[in-house]
Amino acid sequence: MSTQPTWDVLLIGGSSGVGKTQVARELARTLSIPLLLADDVRLALQQGTTPEQQADLHIFLNYPPERWRNAEQIKADWIAVGQAMTPPLKTILAHHVVVSGVGRLILEGDGILPALARPDTFSDLKHFSGLRLDDEVRAVFLVEPDEEQILSNLRARGRGFDEWGLEEQQAFAHASWLFGQWLAREAEARSLLVLVARPYESLLERILALL
Repeated sequence: MSTQPTWDVLLIGGSSGVGKTQVARELARTLSIPLLLADDVRLALQQGTTPEQQADLHIFLNYPPERWRNAEQIKADWIAVGQAMTPPLKTILAHHVVVSGVGRLILEGDGILPALARPDTFSDLKHFSGLRLDDEVRAVFLVEPDEEQILSNLRARGRGFDEWGLEEQQAFAHASWLFGQWLAREAEARSLLVLVARPYESLLERILALL
């Protein structure tokens, strides 16, 4: 890339198993911009809150076994977690936009909802109420149309997924596909960039070209 990005924060969203983290790491290396995982923020928030204080942030910590076989429920709970994550992530976004010298940031995770890139208001924030965005925040949402490919990606990724029963694996993959379709619709409604993840070999170049 011959010129520096015009944005301050780049959001990389998408459902589980579509290749977000890998391409976000490649972007961070290519652009020499720090990468923050939304999962790290969520884990920190879970440590500092209780289920009584932030029920949606803790949804998956004590998930009943039968829910792991209900794809629609998993999708709905992913959305709930994302909505709970929006205020803290919006604060991080605002900090990098407003405060001089903080520097640019790439933020990645399935807890990133399209509303974060086109917030209607910052009035809910303590320190950045009244902020208005121009083009300081850009977003790319990755989608995988093939549910079987998502299942294959999740199995290849590991993280204990291969220890699950077949029914739970298939339900999780279907939930990821459903969530991905929802994210794509929400992103397109806000005129945000939606990209099919494959072919993975050209994904980095395709994102850079569109940014």
